Amino acid sequence: MGFLGIDLGTGGVRCLLVEDDGTIRSESSQELGNRNLAREAGRSEQNPREWVLALEGAMDHLFSDPANRDLHAIAVDSTSGTVLPVCPEGNPLGMALLYDDMRATEEAAGCGEVFGGMCSPTFSLPKIRWMHNNLDLPEDVLFLHAADFVNSWLADTPGIPTDFTNAMKTGFDPALGKWPGSLEDLNLPEVVAPGERFGFLSEKHRRRWRLPREVALVSGATDSNAAFYASGAASPGDWSTTVGTTMAFKGLSAKKIEDPHGRIYCHRHPDGSWLPGGASNAGGEIVRRRFGNRIEEIEMRALEQEETSHLIYPSVRQGERLPFASSSFKPFSCGEEDDEVGFFLGCLEGMACLEAMVFELIESLGGIVGGSVYATGGGARSRQSLQVRADLLSKSIKIPAHPHSAMGAAILAAAGFHHDPVGNWSRKMVKMAWVVEPRGGRENYYRDRFLEFKERCHQSLT
Repeated sequence: MGFLGIDLGTGGVRCLLVEDDGTIRSESSQELGNRNLAREAGRSEQNPREWVLALEGAMDHLFSDPANRDLHAIAVDSTSGTVLPVCPEGNPLGMALLYDDMRATEEAAGCGEVFGGMCSPTFSLPKIRWMHNNLDLPEDVLFLHAADFVNSWLADTPGIPTDFTNAMKTGFDPALGKWPGSLEDLNLPEVVAPGERFGFLSEKHRRRWRLPREVALVSGATDSNAAFYASGAASPGDWSTTVGTTMAFKGLSAKKIEDPHGRIYCHRHPDGSWLPGGASNAGGEIVRRRFGNRIEEIEMRALEQEETSHLIYPSVRQGERLPFASSSFKPFSCGEEDDEVGFFLGCLEGMACLEAMVFELIESLGGIVGGSVYATGGGARSRQSLQVRADLLSKSIKIPAHPHSAMGAAILAAAGFHHDPVGNWSRKMVKMAWVVEPRGGRENYYRDRFLEFKERCHQSLT
C-alpha cells in the first residue's frame, strides 16, 4: 500500500511515496522559481500559484510511472506560520506571507494576550491581522496556512479543516481544543489532530494521474512536527535532537511540561500526549565558520585524538534561549587558537554538554528522558560527533534512515488511512540507519568535562 507525504518548503515541493512497512517506493521534487518576491527588508512572501505549479510538476513526474499509482492516502506538511488569504472558492487573494516575515510588528503587540503574553510577528495571527488592516479583502475572505492551501487544491474545495500544529501560531489553544473567543471575527477553520481523514483527492486529479481508486486526504502538520514523527521517537521519554546551524530539541511527554522562563514550550502530539521542545542558538554553525569545506579533513585528523583541552560554548552570537534564557550571555572559547583539532573536538564536546544540560532541565521540570536519543539534522552525519554525544550522555544515539518532513507526512497519511495512532505508524515505518552506543572507560573524562562546562556557563551568566 502506498502513502504519499508532500513537503512544501521555502525552496520547493518534495513528494515521498512510502510503503506501509517504511520502504521508499519513489521520490519526486520540484524547485520553486522564486524564494522571496518581497522587495522590502524584513518581508518574505511567495505566490501560492507557484506552489501549485511546482506540485503539479512533481506529481506528474511521480505518477508517470504506473507502478506509483497504487496510492491510498496523502498528507501535507509545510512551514509553521506561513499564511495567505483566499476567496470562498479557494483562489488566492494575495501573496502568502512566509514563516519568517516580520512586517506585522504592530499587530503582534496586540496579539500577546492570545498567546499568554508573548507573540512574535512571525506567528500567523499577527500576519492575518496585518492583511486585514492593509489589503483590500472581501468580508468573506478565508485565511489558510500553507498546508491547508495545498490540501484545498488537492480536494478542490477550501472547506477543509486545519491541524492543531499549524493552528497553534494562529491562536488555537491545544489544551482547551478550541479557538479563543476573541478570534470569532476571522472566520477560522475547524481544527483537527494531525493524522485524521478529512476528505478525498478530487476526481479531476484522479483522472489526470490515472489513479485506480479513491485516495484519502489526511490532515498534516508543520514541517518540524512532521520531521519529529519521522525521527522514530514515538513513546513518552523519547527525544529527538536536531543539530544543524542551531540545535533543536523535541520529545514526548505524558504530561504538559510548564516552564515559567519560556525555554521549553509544548505542542500537542496527535495521540494525545505532549511534545515539549525548544531551540538553542548553539549548533554546527561555529564549525562551518571555522573550517568551511575542510570539515571532513579535520574530522579525519580528530579520529586520532580523543581528548582536548579546549572548552567551547558552540555558538557564534550573543544571547541564548536554551538551556537558559539570557540576552546578555556571551559564548566562551578557551584553548590555543592554532590547535584546529582541539578546537573541533571542543565544539563537539560543547554540543554534547549543551544537550546534556537541556535534558537535565527537562528532568528538573518533571519530564522524562529515556535511554536513547534520536539524532537528526546535518550533525547526524558526523560519526565522531555522534560518538561523543553517546559517551557524554551515556545513551544510545539512534539515527533514522529518512528523517525528513515528507516521511513524517507519509506516516500521518498511513495513520489516518488506517485510523490508528500516529506513534504506532512511526514505530512501524521508521527504519534506523545505525545506532551508536556509548563506549566504556570514558565516564570519568566526560563527567569532568561536563561539570567544567556547566561551571563556565554559570560564570558567564553572572
